[in-house]
Amino acid sequence: MTRKLFYLLLIPVIILGVLLWSPQKNVNASQVDRKTKLELQAYLHDHHINGIILVNGKKDQPVVLRNKLTTNPAQVVTPNALFPIGSLQKLITGVAVYQLVQKGELKWSTPLSKYYPQIQGSDQITLQQLMTHTSGLQNDGALPKKTLNNEQSQERFFLHHFKNTANHDWNYQDIDFEILGAIIRQRTHGGYYHYIKKTILKPLNHHQLKMVYQVKPRKVLQTMQPGMTWQMLSQAASSEIGAGDLLLSPLNYWNFIYHGVLSKPKLIKNFANQPKSQREAYFGGIYFQGTVIRANGSEPGYNCCFFADYKTKRTLMLFTNNIDYQTLRQTAEELYEIYYGEQIQP
Repeated sequence: MTRKLFYLLLIPVIILGVLLWSPQKNVNASQVDRKTKLELQAYLHDHHINGIILVNGKKDQPVVLRNKLTTNPAQVVTPNALFPIGSLQKLITGVAVYQLVQKGELKWSTPLSKYYPQIQGSDQITLQQLMTHTSGLQNDGALPKKTLNNEQSQERFFLHHFKNTANHDWNYQDIDFEILGAIIRQRTHGGYYHYIKKTILKPLNHHQLKMVYQVKPRKVLQTMQPGMTWQMLSQAASSEIGAGDLLLSPLNYWNFIYHGVLSKPKLIKNFANQPKSQREAYFGGIYFQGTVIRANGSEPGYNCCFFADYKTKRTLMLFTNNIDYQTLRQTAEELYEIYYGEQIQP
Protein backbone atom coordinates (compact mmCIF):
# COMPACT_ATOMS: atom_id res chain seq x y z
CA MET A 1 0.00 0.00 0.00
CA THR A 2 1.42 3.39 -0.97
CA ARG A 3 1.70 6.16 1.61
CA LYS A 4 -0.74 8.31 -0.39
CA LEU A 5 -3.39 5.56 -0.41
CA PHE A 6 -2.84 4.98 3.32
CA TYR A 7 -3.60 8.62 4.15
CA LEU A 8 -6.63 8.65 1.87
CA LEU A 9 -8.06 5.67 3.76
CA LEU A 10 -7.14 7.19 7.13
CA ILE A 11 -9.05 10.45 6.59
CA PRO A 12 -12.62 9.00 6.77
CA VAL A 13 -11.63 6.98 9.87
CA ILE A 14 -10.50 10.16 11.62
CA ILE A 15 -13.68 11.99 10.61
CA LEU A 16 -15.84 9.13 11.91
CA GLY A 17 -13.95 9.12 15.20
CA VAL A 18 -14.50 12.85 15.67
CA LEU A 19 -18.22 12.44 15.02
CA LEU A 20 -18.53 9.55 17.47
CA TRP A 21 -16.73 11.45 20.21
CA SER A 22 -18.67 14.70 19.79
CA PRO A 23 -20.37 15.74 23.06
CA GLN A 24 -24.05 14.81 23.17
CA LYS A 25 -25.09 18.33 24.13
CA ASN A 26 -23.90 19.67 20.76
CA VAL A 27 -26.05 17.28 18.76
CA ASN A 28 -29.26 18.61 17.20
CA ALA A 29 -32.09 16.35 16.09
CA SER A 30 -32.59 15.91 12.38
CA GLN A 31 -35.33 18.02 10.83
CA VAL A 32 -38.72 16.33 10.54
CA ASP A 33 -39.16 14.73 7.12
CA ARG A 34 -41.91 15.82 4.73
CA LYS A 35 -43.89 12.57 4.99
CA THR A 36 -44.08 12.70 8.79
CA LYS A 37 -44.95 16.38 8.71
CA LEU A 38 -47.84 15.72 6.34
CA GLU A 39 -49.08 12.82 8.52
CA LEU A 40 -49.07 15.00 11.63
CA GLN A 41 -50.81 17.84 9.81
CA ALA A 42 -53.45 15.43 8.49
CA TYR A 43 -53.98 14.06 11.99
CA LEU A 44 -54.85 17.51 13.35
CA HIS A 45 -57.25 18.08 10.46
CA ASP A 46 -58.91 14.64 10.51
CA HIS A 47 -59.42 14.66 14.29
CA HIS A 48 -60.76 18.23 14.35
CA ILE A 49 -58.13 19.51 16.74
CA ASN A 50 -57.82 23.26 17.10
CA GLY A 51 -54.19 23.72 17.99
CA ILE A 52 -50.55 23.41 17.03
CA ILE A 53 -47.85 20.74 16.94
CA LEU A 54 -44.17 21.62 17.36
CA VAL A 55 -41.56 19.23 15.93
CA ASN A 56 -37.87 19.47 15.10
CA GLY A 57 -36.89 21.97 12.45
CA LYS A 58 -33.47 23.36 11.57
CA LYS A 59 -30.90 23.18 14.37
CA ASP A 60 -32.72 23.81 17.67
CA GLN A 61 -35.78 25.56 16.25
CA PRO A 62 -39.20 23.91 15.84
CA VAL A 63 -41.44 23.55 12.83
CA VAL A 64 -44.97 24.65 13.78
CA LEU A 65 -47.91 22.72 12.30
CA ARG A 66 -51.23 24.55 12.70
CA ASN A 67 -54.88 23.63 12.46
CA LYS A 68 -57.50 26.34 12.93
CA LEU A 69 -61.17 25.51 13.45
CA THR A 70 -62.33 29.01 14.35
CA THR A 71 -62.41 32.50 12.90
CA ASN A 72 -62.31 34.00 16.39
CA PRO A 73 -58.72 35.23 16.88
CA ALA A 74 -59.08 34.90 20.66
CA GLN A 75 -59.44 31.12 20.24
CA VAL A 76 -56.58 30.51 17.78
CA VAL A 77 -53.60 28.70 19.35
CA THR A 78 -50.30 30.31 18.33
CA PRO A 79 -46.67 29.51 19.23
CA ASN A 80 -45.99 32.90 20.83
CA ALA A 81 -49.16 33.36 22.92
CA LEU A 82 -49.54 32.41 26.59
CA PHE A 83 -50.93 28.92 27.17
CA PRO A 84 -51.93 27.26 30.49
CA ILE A 85 -49.45 24.37 30.52
CA GLY A 86 -50.95 22.53 33.51
CA SER A 87 -48.79 19.64 34.71
CA LEU A 88 -46.05 20.36 32.15
CA GLN A 89 -45.02 22.88 34.83
CA LYS A 90 -44.06 20.04 37.16
CA LEU A 91 -40.85 19.46 35.18
CA ILE A 92 -39.92 23.14 35.65
CA THR A 93 -40.41 22.67 39.39
CA GLY A 94 -38.46 19.41 39.26
CA VAL A 95 -35.53 21.10 37.51
CA ALA A 96 -35.60 23.91 40.09
CA VAL A 97 -35.44 21.40 42.96
CA TYR A 98 -32.62 19.55 41.18
CA GLN A 99 -30.70 22.80 40.82
CA LEU A 100 -31.04 23.51 44.55
CA VAL A 101 -29.87 19.96 45.34
CA GLN A 102 -26.80 20.49 43.12
CA LYS A 103 -26.04 23.69 45.02
CA GLY A 104 -26.27 21.84 48.33
CA GLU A 105 -29.28 23.86 49.47
CA LEU A 106 -31.58 20.82 49.44
CA LYS A 107 -31.11 17.05 49.69
CA TRP A 108 -33.24 14.29 48.20
CA SER A 109 -33.31 12.69 51.64
CA THR A 110 -34.47 15.86 53.42
CA PRO A 111 -37.62 15.06 55.43
CA LEU A 112 -40.70 17.16 54.74
CA SER A 113 -40.88 17.90 58.48
CA LYS A 114 -37.97 20.33 58.05
CA TYR A 115 -40.31 22.69 56.17
CA TYR A 116 -43.79 21.56 57.24
CA PRO A 117 -43.61 19.93 60.68
CA GLN A 118 -47.35 20.58 61.07
CA ILE A 119 -48.11 17.96 58.40
CA GLN A 120 -48.88 14.68 60.13
CA GLY A 121 -46.32 12.03 59.19
CA SER A 122 -44.04 14.57 57.48
CA ASP A 123 -41.00 13.02 59.17
CA GLN A 124 -41.67 9.90 57.08
CA ILE A 125 -41.77 11.78 53.74
CA THR A 126 -38.70 12.90 51.77
CA LEU A 127 -38.21 15.33 48.89
CA GLN A 128 -37.39 12.34 46.71
CA GLN A 129 -40.80 10.83 47.46
CA LEU A 130 -42.49 14.10 46.52
CA MET A 131 -40.61 14.01 43.20
CA THR A 132 -41.83 10.46 42.51
CA HIS A 133 -45.45 10.80 43.74
CA THR A 134 -44.83 8.23 46.47
CA SER A 135 -45.33 10.57 49.45
CA GLY A 136 -48.73 9.21 50.44
CA LEU A 137 -50.21 12.71 50.31
CA GLN A 138 -53.44 13.25 48.40
CA ASN A 139 -55.45 16.34 47.35
CA ASP A 140 -59.04 16.43 48.63
CA GLY A 141 -60.42 17.82 45.34
CA ALA A 142 -61.46 21.20 46.73
CA LEU A 143 -61.22 24.33 44.56
CA PRO A 144 -60.86 27.90 45.79
CA LYS A 145 -64.01 30.03 45.65
CA LYS A 146 -62.06 32.74 43.83
CA THR A 147 -58.71 33.03 42.08
CA LEU A 148 -55.83 32.98 44.57
CA ASN A 149 -53.58 35.91 43.77
CA ASN A 150 -50.31 35.27 45.61
CA GLU A 151 -48.05 32.46 46.76
CA GLN A 152 -48.93 32.85 50.44
CA SER A 153 -52.63 32.27 49.77
CA GLN A 154 -51.76 29.30 47.55
CA GLU A 155 -49.76 27.76 50.39
CA ARG A 156 -52.53 28.33 52.93
CA PHE A 157 -55.03 26.69 50.57
CA PHE A 158 -53.15 23.45 49.92
CA LEU A 159 -52.27 23.08 53.61
CA HIS A 160 -56.01 22.88 54.35
CA HIS A 161 -56.99 20.62 51.45
CA PHE A 162 -55.08 17.34 51.52
CA LYS A 163 -54.75 14.18 53.55
CA ASN A 164 -51.91 11.79 54.36
CA THR A 165 -52.84 8.23 53.37
CA ALA A 166 -49.51 6.85 54.70
CA ASN A 167 -49.47 4.64 51.59
CA HIS A 168 -46.22 5.08 49.69
CA ASP A 169 -47.32 3.37 46.48
CA TRP A 170 -47.22 5.55 43.36
CA ASN A 171 -50.17 7.97 43.28
CA TYR A 172 -50.20 10.97 40.94
CA GLN A 173 -51.22 13.97 43.06
CA ASP A 174 -50.66 17.71 42.51
CA ILE A 175 -50.03 18.22 46.24
CA ASP A 176 -46.54 16.72 45.88
CA PHE A 177 -45.39 19.45 43.50
CA GLU A 178 -47.42 22.16 45.22
CA ILE A 179 -45.36 21.44 48.33
CA LEU A 180 -42.14 21.40 46.28
CA GLY A 181 -43.11 24.77 44.80
CA ALA A 182 -43.70 26.16 48.29
CA ILE A 183 -40.38 24.73 49.53
CA ILE A 184 -38.64 26.53 46.66
CA ARG A 185 -40.38 29.72 47.83
CA GLN A 186 -39.14 29.18 51.39
CA ARG A 187 -35.61 28.16 50.45
CA THR A 188 -34.96 30.97 47.97
CA HIS A 189 -36.76 33.72 49.89
CA GLY A 190 -37.69 35.64 46.73
CA GLY A 191 -40.65 33.40 45.87
CA TYR A 192 -41.26 30.47 43.52
CA TYR A 193 -42.14 32.57 40.47
CA HIS A 194 -39.20 34.92 40.98
CA TYR A 195 -36.79 32.00 41.30
CA ILE A 196 -37.85 30.07 38.21
CA LYS A 197 -38.02 33.28 36.17
CA LYS A 198 -34.51 34.38 37.15
CA THR A 199 -32.86 30.96 36.94
CA ILE A 200 -34.63 28.04 35.24
CA LEU A 201 -36.50 30.16 32.69
CA LYS A 202 -34.03 33.08 32.51
CA PRO A 203 -33.18 32.68 28.77
CA LEU A 204 -36.85 32.70 27.73
CA ASN A 205 -39.04 35.55 26.50
CA HIS A 206 -40.53 36.85 29.74
CA HIS A 207 -43.42 38.53 27.90
CA GLN A 208 -44.59 34.96 27.22
CA LEU A 209 -44.34 33.86 30.87
CA LYS A 210 -46.97 34.61 33.54
CA MET A 211 -48.68 33.10 36.55
CA VAL A 212 -52.42 32.56 36.08
CA TYR A 213 -53.30 35.33 38.54
CA GLN A 214 -51.12 37.86 36.67
CA VAL A 215 -53.15 37.98 33.44
CA LYS A 216 -56.41 39.62 32.41
CA PRO A 217 -59.04 37.28 30.91
CA ARG A 218 -59.54 39.35 27.77
CA LYS A 219 -55.83 39.15 26.94
CA VAL A 220 -55.41 35.37 27.00
CA LEU A 221 -56.29 32.47 24.74
CA GLN A 222 -59.95 31.46 25.15
CA THR A 223 -61.06 27.84 25.18
CA MET A 224 -63.35 26.32 22.54
CA GLN A 225 -64.67 23.62 24.88
CA PRO A 226 -68.40 24.07 25.59
CA GLY A 227 -69.20 24.90 29.20
CA MET A 228 -65.62 25.93 30.02
CA THR A 229 -64.63 29.49 30.90
CA TRP A 230 -61.43 31.32 31.77
CA GLN A 231 -62.81 31.90 35.27
CA MET A 232 -63.05 28.14 35.81
CA LEU A 233 -59.47 27.69 34.63
CA SER A 234 -58.21 30.59 36.71
CA GLN A 235 -59.73 29.33 39.95
CA ALA A 236 -58.56 25.75 39.44
CA ALA A 237 -55.01 26.61 38.35
CA SER A 238 -54.43 29.33 40.94
CA SER A 239 -54.30 26.74 43.74
CA GLU A 240 -51.53 24.77 42.01
CA ILE A 241 -48.28 26.54 42.88
CA GLY A 242 -45.47 24.61 41.20
CA ALA A 243 -47.91 22.17 39.64
CA GLY A 244 -50.16 24.03 37.19
CA ASP A 245 -50.43 27.79 37.79
CA LEU A 246 -48.01 28.83 35.03
CA LEU A 247 -48.80 30.22 31.57
CA LEU A 248 -46.05 29.83 29.00
CA SER A 249 -46.02 30.18 25.24
CA PRO A 250 -45.52 26.92 23.30
CA LEU A 251 -42.30 28.31 21.82
CA ASN A 252 -41.02 29.15 25.31
CA TYR A 253 -41.76 25.62 26.50
CA TRP A 254 -39.95 24.21 23.46
CA ASN A 255 -36.88 26.27 24.33
CA PHE A 256 -37.05 25.18 27.98
CA ILE A 257 -37.15 21.49 27.01
CA TYR A 258 -34.50 21.78 24.31
CA HIS A 259 -32.01 23.98 26.15
CA GLY A 260 -32.95 23.55 29.81
CA VAL A 261 -33.40 19.77 29.79
CA LEU A 262 -32.18 17.93 26.67
CA SER A 263 -28.94 19.92 26.54
CA LYS A 264 -28.10 18.98 30.15
CA PRO A 265 -27.06 15.30 30.11
CA LYS A 266 -26.07 15.40 33.80
CA LEU A 267 -29.62 16.42 34.76
CA ILE A 268 -31.16 13.73 32.56
CA LYS A 269 -28.82 11.08 33.98
CA ASN A 270 -29.65 12.14 37.53
CA PHE A 271 -33.40 12.00 36.90
CA ALA A 272 -33.15 8.69 35.03
CA ASN A 273 -31.09 7.06 37.79
CA GLN A 274 -33.36 8.08 40.67
CA PRO A 275 -35.32 5.20 42.25
CA LYS A 276 -38.76 4.88 40.65
CA SER A 277 -41.88 3.16 41.90
CA GLN A 278 -42.64 -0.31 40.60
CA ARG A 279 -45.75 1.04 38.92
CA GLU A 280 -44.39 4.05 37.01
CA ALA A 281 -40.96 5.18 35.81
CA TYR A 282 -41.54 8.78 36.90
CA PHE A 283 -39.35 11.44 38.47
CA GLY A 284 -39.37 15.22 38.70
CA GLY A 285 -42.39 15.81 36.47
CA ILE A 286 -41.68 13.36 33.63
CA TYR A 287 -42.29 9.74 32.70
CA PHE A 288 -39.43 7.67 31.27
CA GLN A 289 -39.85 5.18 28.43
CA GLY A 290 -36.46 4.00 27.26
CA THR A 291 -34.68 7.16 26.14
CA VAL A 292 -37.93 9.11 25.72
CA ILE A 293 -39.27 11.47 28.38
CA ARG A 294 -42.89 12.58 28.27
CA ALA A 295 -45.65 14.39 30.15
CA ASN A 296 -49.22 15.64 29.73
CA GLY A 297 -50.69 18.92 30.92
CA SER A 298 -54.39 19.61 31.46
CA GLU A 299 -56.48 22.47 32.82
CA PRO A 300 -60.21 23.13 32.26
CA GLY A 301 -60.50 23.83 28.51
CA TYR A 302 -56.79 23.47 27.69
CA ASN A 303 -54.59 20.43 27.05
CA CYS A 304 -50.99 19.84 26.00
CA CYS A 305 -48.29 17.17 25.93
CA PHE A 306 -44.70 16.57 24.90
CA PHE A 307 -42.33 13.73 24.04
CA ALA A 308 -38.56 14.06 23.71
CA ASP A 309 -35.82 11.51 23.08
CA TYR A 310 -32.92 12.67 25.23
CA LYS A 311 -30.39 10.83 23.05
CA THR A 312 -31.47 12.16 19.64
CA LYS A 313 -33.41 15.25 20.82
CA ARG A 314 -36.34 14.30 18.57
CA THR A 315 -39.18 16.25 20.18
CA LEU A 316 -42.92 16.65 19.63
CA MET A 317 -45.34 18.96 21.45
CA LEU A 318 -49.09 19.51 21.14
CA PHE A 319 -51.11 22.48 22.43
CA THR A 320 -54.88 22.54 21.97
CA ASN A 321 -57.95 24.25 23.41
CA ASN A 322 -60.85 22.15 22.09
CA ILE A 323 -60.40 18.59 23.40
CA ASP A 324 -60.77 17.04 26.85
CA TYR A 325 -58.13 15.17 28.83
CA GLN A 326 -59.22 11.67 27.84
CA THR A 327 -59.03 12.69 24.18
CA LEU A 328 -55.59 14.18 24.84
CA ARG A 329 -54.29 10.87 26.18
CA GLN A 330 -55.47 8.99 23.10
CA THR A 331 -54.16 11.73 20.82
CA ALA A 332 -50.75 11.67 22.52
CA GLU A 333 -50.41 7.92 21.97
CA GLU A 334 -51.27 8.23 18.28
CA LEU A 335 -48.97 11.21 17.67
CA TYR A 336 -46.17 9.32 19.40
CA GLU A 337 -46.65 6.38 17.05
CA ILE A 338 -46.58 8.66 13.99
CA TYR A 339 -43.44 10.51 15.07
CA TYR A 340 -41.38 7.73 16.65
CA GLY A 341 -42.66 4.81 14.59
CA GLU A 342 -43.56 2.68 17.61
CA GLN A 343 -46.37 2.37 20.11
CA ILE A 344 -46.10 4.04 23.49
CA GLN A 345 -45.89 1.64 26.40
CA PRO A 346 -48.98 1.77 28.66
